[in-house]
Amino acid sequence: MRTIATAGHVDHGKSSLVLALTGTDPDRWEQEKRRGMTIDIGFGFCVLDSGQEIGFVDVPGHIRFLKNMLAGVSGVDIALLVVSATEGWMAQSEEHLQVLELLGISYAVVALTKVDSADEATALSTEKEIQSRFKHSPLRDAPIVWCDSITGRGIADLRRALDVAVRNAPPPLDWFRPRLWIDRVFSAQGAGTVVTGTLTRGDLELDSEIEVGTPPQSARIRKIECAKVESSRVSPGARVAINIGGVSHQTLSRGDALVADKQWIRPRVIDVELISRPPNSPLSPKGRLTLYLGTGEYEVDYRLIDKNARWARITLPVAIPLAIGDRAIVRDSGTARTIAGAEILDLDPTTKISEAASHLERPFAERVLSTHPWLAADDLVGLTGCGQLAAKEMINSLVTQNLAVAVGQWVVVRSVMTQLKNQMGELVNIYHQESPHGTGIELAALATKLNLTVDQLRAAITSFSDLTITQGRVHSASYSTETLSLEAQQLIKALSAKPFSPPTPTQLGADPELVKTLLGTKKLVDLDGIIFSAEALADAQRIIINALEKTGELSIANVRDLLGSSRKFILPIMNWLDHSGVTRRRGDLRVAGPRSGLTTN
Repeated sequence: MRTIATAGHVDHGKSSLVLALTGTDPDRWEQEKRRGMTIDIGFGFCVLDSGQEIGFVDVPGHIRFLKNMLAGVSGVDIALLVVSATEGWMAQSEEHLQVLELLGISYAVVALTKVDSADEATALSTEKEIQSRFKHSPLRDAPIVWCDSITGRGIADLRRALDVAVRNAPPPLDWFRPRLWIDRVFSAQGAGTVVTGTLTRGDLELDSEIEVGTPPQSARIRKIECAKVESSRVSPGARVAINIGGVSHQTLSRGDALVADKQWIRPRVIDVELISRPPNSPLSPKGRLTLYLGTGEYEVDYRLIDKNARWARITLPVAIPLAIGDRAIVRDSGTARTIAGAEILDLDPTTKISEAASHLERPFAERVLSTHPWLAADDLVGLTGCGQLAAKEMINSLVTQNLAVAVGQWVVVRSVMTQLKNQMGELVNIYHQESPHGTGIELAALATKLNLTVDQLRAAITSFSDLTITQGRVHSASYSTETLSLEAQQLIKALSAKPFSPPTPTQLGADPELVKTLLGTKKLVDLDGIIFSAEALADAQRIIINALEKTGELSIANVRDLLGSSRKFILPIMNWLDHSGVTRRRGDLRVAGPRSGLTTN
């Protein structure tokens, strides 16, 4: 299915035309029928001669209901612009066309209606007026079809023109990331909450897990209807009604979005390009405007990024699922004027506003990378709004152009990596100079100093051949924790001279930093404040296991005699063996533990 939105001035016959094409009156409210004027969006469906299914969104033409019109055209890429032959081009004909252009809708059919109520000269004059207005429009190739909903004249021609427009328009984008801007919410008896909208960017399937509303609520799709027919799957471009479970209709409203679970970024701050801002409509450097985005209306704060008002930074009142490339309409609520279109260029921008212009003028891929110098490959899809394949191609292009390097799960600006390598090399060299016995800078501490996560730092170091990580510490690759200095060898030798009753390092005049280093490399072991060499403890363990194999049990006195030491040193050794499972206590005795290698009872 493809969805087409109507557009045009009030009372030019949009609803009557939808009724003639579909057999459905899109005016749903009694007030609309009584006043003969569309107030809210309405819907209808038909099948064209080619077999193409069409969903129509009929929009109000009165200026007072422009926000409903803006909600109705959200998500469509083909429009049916309606102009009355009797009245000609009017104010809302102009504004609705402007809206279509600013939203990037580039395929349309123009219906010149009520031709049987106008003489031919008047109808021809209106047609020329339309052609003149369309001369410089992206929609300049739109055919103009003479028709009349009352007499039926030209309705068949209009159907054929719509068929051609659908055939010529490219298929709706399918990035496998569905999003449905909600334009209607209601509760159906026996079914629960139902939302409707025009589906974009991906398929939706029955029983899919979704997020809906603001803030997002988790839910599941219970039922899908397209043109009042149940379906298990629906594709982009279709008008759909979705029955969702677990969410009250009272918590949702027009402007909310239904998206696939965990696929979308929800920013509150966006950088945008202001498109086709009319001349003589200056914007102050900052202020408030009304932004129409999706089917929602938002009062937003903005700040201009540059003096020419080409770019602006906008702060939304709520976080909503957006993608780079999304289009919006900017209006001045005070004067009720459309000021510009807006195209989103960055989500949750990380650059200072004073630096943003230099980033936003870059090509798409470079712009994304420049504002996110450490870009997680998994986040690229959500950030850009493109599909997995397009995201992969973008990464390959950036790497091929030497603009970025792949670092673990990230794509990193090449200049950032070069700077990082220099910073890390300098910090590590200073550390080794100041701490010649040190084993390196603690990984977490270095990450904090460099404003990186531990995972980012670890990934970066793997790409630097002159740096390495040992036991959570970063050091020069030329430094080996296995190579002991002469001073370290002498300290270990002095402790090992009395292995089971060693002197303190202080008594030996050892450098505290050296002791800390050797403890970190497990050459020395601190047991309850007493420093033993690792070799001494290994010998103690071997001697005690051998004795247990012969006697089955040992007292502290027995161990003291075996090791030729005193209780001061024996108790920390035995507690260490108990804790490691080599021995275990049985009253005042020690017996073999599960890690002794002996049979235990």
